[in-house]
Amino acid sequence: MNSVLTLLLCLMVSFPASSQSHIDQCRSCHEAIGDKPSELFKHDVHAEKGIGCAGCHGGDATKEEMEQAMDRSAGFVGVPKGDDISKTCAQCHSNATIMVKKYNSVIQRNQSEVLATSVHGKLSTTGKEHIAQCTTCHDTHGIVSVKNPTSPVYPLNIPGTCGKCHSDENYMQGYADLPGLTQVADYEKSVHYASLKEQGNLSAPTCVTCHSSHGAVPPGARSIADVCGTCHANNRQYFEKSAHAAAFAEMDVRGCVQCHSNHDVQHADERLLAGPDSVCMTCHQEGDTGAQRAQAMAATIRRLDAAIIQAKTTLDEADRAGMDVNGATAELAAAHSHLVISRTAIHSLDVAQVDGEINQGLPIAAKVLQEGKDKLAEVQSRRKGVALFCLLVLGIVLSLYLYIRQENKTRQSSQS
Repeated sequence: MNSVLTLLLCLMVSFPASSQSHIDQCRSCHEAIGDKPSELFKHDVHAEKGIGCAGCHGGDATKEEMEQAMDRSAGFVGVPKGDDISKTCAQCHSNATIMVKKYNSVIQRNQSEVLATSVHGKLSTTGKEHIAQCTTCHDTHGIVSVKNPTSPVYPLNIPGTCGKCHSDENYMQGYADLPGLTQVADYEKSVHYASLKEQGNLSAPTCVTCHSSHGAVPPGARSIADVCGTCHANNRQYFEKSAHAAAFAEMDVRGCVQCHSNHDVQHADERLLAGPDSVCMTCHQEGDTGAQRAQAMAATIRRLDAAIIQAKTTLDEADRAGMDVNGATAELAAAHSHLVISRTAIHSLDVAQVDGEINQGLPIAAKVLQEGKDKLAEVQSRRKGVALFCLLVLGIVLSLYLYIRQENKTRQSSQS
C-alpha cells in the first residue's frame, strides 16, 4: 500500500512539472497582454512546426520570470537587427540536420548563401538596417507558406512586395545608381502582368522570375538574353544566330530589352517590324537593308494573319448556323502554329525562314476557308430545300382546302 501511495504522489508532483516545461512562457505572456506579434504568430508556419519565440529571439521559454527567460546567459538575443536578421533565419534554413531530419523540409537550404551574392546581400554588409533582409519579403511573425495567397511572396503579391521598397522615393534615397522608381508601375502595363493578374496565370513572369528571389540573377544567366531565354527559348536561339547578336554585343546593347523594353513589355507582333510602332526604325533608316527586311517579314506575316482571321470568321458563322466545324477548327490551329513560329523566326532576320512558315500556313488557311464556305453553302442549300418543302406542303394544304370547299358547295347545291 505504501508503495502505491508513493507512486501516486510522484505522478502528482511530476505531472505539473512536465506540463509546465512544454509551455512557451514567452508566448503565454505576450498573448496575455494581447500584443500584435503574438496574434500574428498564431498563424505562422513556424508556430505550426512547434517553433516558439526562443527559436529566433533566444532565451529560456520555460521560465516564468521575465529576467530568467530573457537572460543573456540563456542565449537571449532580443530583436535581431540589420544583417543579424538574415543570420538568425540562416541558423535553421542553412542547416540540413534541422531542415531535413527534424522538419522533413524540401525548402532549399542555400538561400542565405545566394542572398549574400545578390545586390541586396552585398548592400547589407554596409550595416544599413533598411536593406532587404529575409523578413522584408517574407514578413516577421505572420510568415505563411509561399503557396498561401496571403503570402507577400505569392506570385500575385510579388509586384506589390518588391514595390514597397522600389516604388518608395524616400526609402530608395541614397541609391543613385539604381534606375527610376517606375519599375513596378511599368510592369503593371505589360503583357506579363496582364497574364498574371487578369488571366490568373501564376506561371507568368514576375519580378523574381527575371531578377531571382534570393540571388542577383537566375542561375547561369550571362546576359539579358539568358534571362528572357529561360521562357522564350526559341526566340533566344534565333537571336543568337542572327546578325543582331554580334552587332548588339559590339555596341554593348542589351539584346531583348532593346526592342521589347524590360518591365513594360507589350504584346509583340508584326507592328513592331513596320508602321508607326516599328522598333526597327529606331536604328534603321527608311529604305536600308534592315528596314526592307522588316517590311517584307511584316507583309508576309500579315497575309497569313488575315487569312486565318477570314477563315475563322467563316467557321464562326457556320458554327452559329448549326454546322459541325470541329474538324476545320482543329486544322486552322495548325495554320496558327505556323503564324506563331513565323513571328518567332523574325529574330533570325531571315526573310526566307519566315516565308517558309507562312507558305506552310497559307494553304491550310485557304483549305479551311473553303471548308467554311462549303458548309455555309450547305446551310443555304438546306434552307432552300426546307423552303421548297414548306411551299409544297402549303400547296397541298391549299389544294385540299379548295377541294373540300368545292365539295361542300356541291353538296349544298344538291340538297337545295
